[in-house]
Amino acid sequence: MAYLVLARKYRPQKLSEVIGQEHITGLLEKAITSQRIAHAFLFCGPRGIGKTSCARILAKSLNCQKGSSANPCGECVSCKEIAAGTSFDVLEIDGASNRGIDEIRTLRDNVKFAPAYGRYKIYIIDEVHMLTPEAFNALLKTLEEPPEHVKFIFATTSPNKVPSTIISRCQRFDFKRMGMTNLQAHLLEICKKEKLQIEEAALFAIAKAAQGSMRDALSILDQLSALNERKIEGRDVYAMLGMVETELLFELTDALARKNATRALQVLEQTADQGKDVRQLIKDLIEHFRNLMILKIGGKTLGKMVDYPIVAKDRLLEQSHLLTLKEIIIGIEMFIESQETARVTGHERMALEVGLAKLTYQGEAKTAASPQAASPATPVPKAQSPAAGNAAAARTSPMEVLKNQKGQVALSREEPGAEEVEAERSVATEALTLEQVKSSWNAITHAISREKMSLATCIQEGSPYEVKANKIIVAFSKDHVFQKDSLEDKGAARLVENIFAEKLGVAVRVEYRIVEDFKSTEHEPLVKSALEEFGGKVVNKWHNE
Repeated sequence: MAYLVLARKYRPQKLSEVIGQEHITGLLEKAITSQRIAHAFLFCGPRGIGKTSCARILAKSLNCQKGSSANPCGECVSCKEIAAGTSFDVLEIDGASNRGIDEIRTLRDNVKFAPAYGRYKIYIIDEVHMLTPEAFNALLKTLEEPPEHVKFIFATTSPNKVPSTIISRCQRFDFKRMGMTNLQAHLLEICKKEKLQIEEAALFAIAKAAQGSMRDALSILDQLSALNERKIEGRDVYAMLGMVETELLFELTDALARKNATRALQVLEQTADQGKDVRQLIKDLIEHFRNLMILKIGGKTLGKMVDYPIVAKDRLLEQSHLLTLKEIIIGIEMFIESQETARVTGHERMALEVGLAKLTYQGEAKTAASPQAASPATPVPKAQSPAAGNAAAARTSPMEVLKNQKGQVALSREEPGAEEVEAERSVATEALTLEQVKSSWNAITHAISREKMSLATCIQEGSPYEVKANKIIVAFSKDHVFQKDSLEDKGAARLVENIFAEKLGVAVRVEYRIVEDFKSTEHEPLVKSALEEFGGKVVNKWHNE
């Protein structure tokens, strides 16, 4: 006999053999026993969890030659033909390939004929949501009032695509994904029957990869059955499916909790070298941090929400103590952002590397002052002592690093008193002269143009006029009121003052003033002689830094 895959070999033949759907099998058993059987059923749920199997078992229960029973005999001609898919009274239709109105019209014409030898003529339509709207409309009347000898059983993975007019004419049953405990127990039982030796870690890995689908779990086990000459280990499953081992997830999370970027990237490198899919790693990290969040919030009280073995739950609970709830939530958000970035850019690894770097970033030491700021004409601000720098870093919360998820951080430090600030300003501005501002004017206007061209155009119509205390007065003629008003806008004023402070090395305030008979800065000698020679005028001024 040809080899039969495990998913077909161990397909349930009775309602009592269906795993993890007791809330549905119990209702069906009572309905069959009490003979209160609806004319149409709708089985909804994910793939590989027993919808079609339950439909076949229900058909056998109704047409068993030994009488309607929740546990069909499986030995009569009717049961055997239904199991083999050759029964004239039980017709299985694929909704994806028979989705048109013509096929439904044929079905509607055939329902009037009595069954060949069974009690009922049963139509099982798989993936019923694939039918066209016209086909659904053609089915409505027949579905609502079918002949007494006809039963309909629909199965679908997308009930939201089934019209409400169809759903309202059926008894709906929602199948659920199987828990990992049920999956592992059933897989272990099958391994014993098949005489396969398998580790508990391998069972866990298969159940995790199946994501609640019994058929997927059996298909994975079928592939691994080629290793029947030795014990199937967890690493065999991870290697075959390209999954990320749970141990690597714990190691990577430990590195993130310690803010160790080097170790985090090393684990990522190790994972990539093993041929693991980086996209799968991101998904597994999201799930891992989700489990940490659940256990961080509720501990063992919410343990049922984490569908893992007891040993794995205990380790997750222990690791959740290394992170705050805010860090865990930001981690989930960061991995989701990495997932989206990878989808858009196509660079999965780089997106995850950036995410890991952001999660472990703790700020950097302040760089030395620029050469321009340290020029003899400009006093150099006092350098912060190493002890003060360490204290500032210690007071910085790691979560401040992730502000706006862009790695921005402001290192906190003790704010000096008002007298100290005033004294520093006084010292800094005593040496600042009007000549210094004029000599830096070209560099200042050029820097402003890099930030906002319109502001550079406005400020070049004025000229440094006076410096007193920590205030620089820029003068404009009465013909340039518009430029003055534009620069006094709150956002523009802040930007300009920041650039003045950067170029001059001191914090200053900039004030704009209309001065009668104001003459702008004299042109350079070469420009001035050209204007005089040709009787020209300057229509636009521009300076390079």
